Amino acid sequence: MHGVECFDLSGLDPHNRGFSGAASDGRWVYYAPLNNGDFHGRVLRHDLTQGFDAPSAWSHFDVAQIDPACRGFVDLIFDGRFLYLVPFCRGQHHGRVVRFDTQAEFLQKDSWSVFDTQAVHAHSRGFVSGCFDGRHVYFAPYQLDHSQHHGQVTRYDTAQPFDDTSAWDVFDLASLDPDCLGYHSAVADVNHVYLVPYLRGQRQYSGRVARLDRQAQFRQTNAWQCVDVTEFHPGAQGYVGAAQHQGMVYFAPYADAQDRHGRVLRLDTRAEFADPQAWQVFDCASVHPGSRGFFGAVCEGHHLYLIPHCRGVGQYHGQITRCDLRGDFHDPASWSYADLTQAHPQARGFIGAVPAHGHLYLAPFETDAGCHSGVALRLNLGHAAMPWQGADPSGSKRSSYFL
Repeated sequence: MHGVECFDLSGLDPHNRGFSGAASDGRWVYYAPLNNGDFHGRVLRHDLTQGFDAPSAWSHFDVAQIDPACRGFVDLIFDGRFLYLVPFCRGQHHGRVVRFDTQAEFLQKDSWSVFDTQAVHAHSRGFVSGCFDGRHVYFAPYQLDHSQHHGQVTRYDTAQPFDDTSAWDVFDLASLDPDCLGYHSAVADVNHVYLVPYLRGQRQYSGRVARLDRQAQFRQTNAWQCVDVTEFHPGAQGYVGAAQHQGMVYFAPYADAQDRHGRVLRLDTRAEFADPQAWQVFDCASVHPGSRGFFGAVCEGHHLYLIPHCRGVGQYHGQITRCDLRGDFHDPASWSYADLTQAHPQARGFIGAVPAHGHLYLAPFETDAGCHSGVALRLNLGHAAMPWQGADPSGSKRSSYFL
């Protein structure tokens, strides 16, 4: 497929599988270690000055060398110098945030440090992704264990020492609403931080978006608001990841109680947060029924990209879907898709992505339940020959190209 490159990292080492999330410091792309058959700590990175399929471009550091409990992370957050691994589960849910100084040597142990957020609060663990707002790093609360979801946001003040407990703070969103639980990432803009609602209990998918006023006191209840978007759009629930672009926040659709879905949620941050008119939904499965079940969203240039993961049991997919943000959000002609499995049969089941140097790098996780993948992929965002399929208002298929 034109404009798409794949490289099987497990060909370098069979343990190079099962990554969740990616980040870039401008020189390197890093992949977060989650599970390769076991929860692992092998942070992988790619040298952006070399070819994608050059073995010498890839290296890894196992953070379990620092602490054997440093395994099982979901995503990375970059603050301009330091890279933070977001702790999720190593068999037990944990709070060991690992930080790497990108100005130091990747393979040296003293370039890495660890802080256990459970030293701040016992419930500060089991996070899924987060964000950086220019001063603070936020960790989105997901689970205390596999049966109990939580709402305790944890944040770190990057102006203070990493190992200083006073640099860390917590706020329990359940104090706003007992159903404000189970968030799957966060996104920041100039004024606010938004928490992405996913799952608050067994098959209880959530639409409760939480928002922090960055100018207010983090621990004060009045600094926070929560809106249950299902009151405006009943199907607006079960999101995994979000991205912001020119005053809009886009939430990536994953699942509801019936099935994987494709209902992209958009918030106009210039409107009142609780105003129903601020919230809009477009079902990209109306463009193609396979455009659903995404893990992550990225805005780059004039496009929103939704990262393909899974449509259901045994239905891991590679159908990346995008929206031209210069067009009408509700117009099917603004939407298109491409099946990445045409480039490689295992180019599916990704978790997260990051743009860098005109490309989009997708993190390989698994191609089926328990079948962990090492097939990394990068998409050339400027490749005019790569076809994108779409549907016009009459329902007929069309081809589109990068503009």
